[in-house]
Amino acid sequence: MRQIDLDKLDLLTLTILVSLYENKSATHVSRILDVPASKISRCLQTARSIFGDELFIRRKYGLVPNDFAGKIYPIAKEIVDCSKNFNRMNSTESSHSRYFELVLPGMIAYAYPRALMQAIKSHHKDIHINVSNWNSHSLENVANDPNSIVTFCCKNPEEILCFNQNLQIEILATFSQLYLISCKNHPILKQEINLESIASYPYINTFIGIQAATLNPFQEYCRIKDLPLHNEMTITGVSSLFDYLSDCKSLALTPYKAVYDMLDEDSGLHACQLSECEVNRIFEVAEPLKLVLVTHPNAENEDATWLKQQIRELTHELV
Repeated sequence: MRQIDLDKLDLLTLTILVSLYENKSATHVSRILDVPASKISRCLQTARSIFGDELFIRRKYGLVPNDFAGKIYPIAKEIVDCSKNFNRMNSTESSHSRYFELVLPGMIAYAYPRALMQAIKSHHKDIHINVSNWNSHSLENVANDPNSIVTFCCKNPEEILCFNQNLQIEILATFSQLYLISCKNHPILKQEINLESIASYPYINTFIGIQAATLNPFQEYCRIKDLPLHNEMTITGVSSLFDYLSDCKSLALTPYKAVYDMLDEDSGLHACQLSECEVNRIFEVAEPLKLVLVTHPNAENEDATWLKQQIRELTHELV
């Protein structure tokens, strides 16, 4: 077995590896971590040299982690999460400063940090935030950390109580609309857009529930109605999704109006709101997704209350 030179392995490299594994897009990771793309590339090259493995395979829609990267990820994730405790320890030494971990759905995570930082600055709050994308381990973190605030999609908030009955849960929004995203020249745009025509093309899932096998409402509809659906892959990062859809015959459905609003004439993509008739067909047999806010039972302090209110207001604007 190859000996790993730990002296050459730094925390930033591990943080980048974790974020690349979760987002599968160097561009998106650069935005999340506020690290130049060139630095992302150099750190990835360093990691490849240290581990003696490619770790990620470049595809037209982003970077796909290989099996070895899958083995490294949980270890690197644990190290990165533990390192954040130093920031929390430092913040607890001050009677005013607080450090919060915010977890948001990957499809709309880009929309929150700048607005939240502007609000923190304008209100003269001594608050520090770190934003990361939702993944299947996020509820474990909020269950153990009073300074963690998680926002994600689920079909039924009771799923969360089954995981941990002590967590505080608030429904921020119920998604009653769906938006279809495709490349601008997709053949579906020349035919009637309904659930059957959407299901006839490869489908990109953008939803990860509490359990890995959780179906989104459209997938559930197809299963109940015995409508064949080719689930090509799951992509939960907006940059990766856009990169992939720009040059393929696949389709994606998203409940987020913010994603729909991102697209313009120069994007190479087309987005349209699914008709009320087709949406009602889905929701006659499947529960609509809900955006929920989840916090630790001991998260009630002035800064946490203020921050949650900012998230509520931003969410109202986005959805």
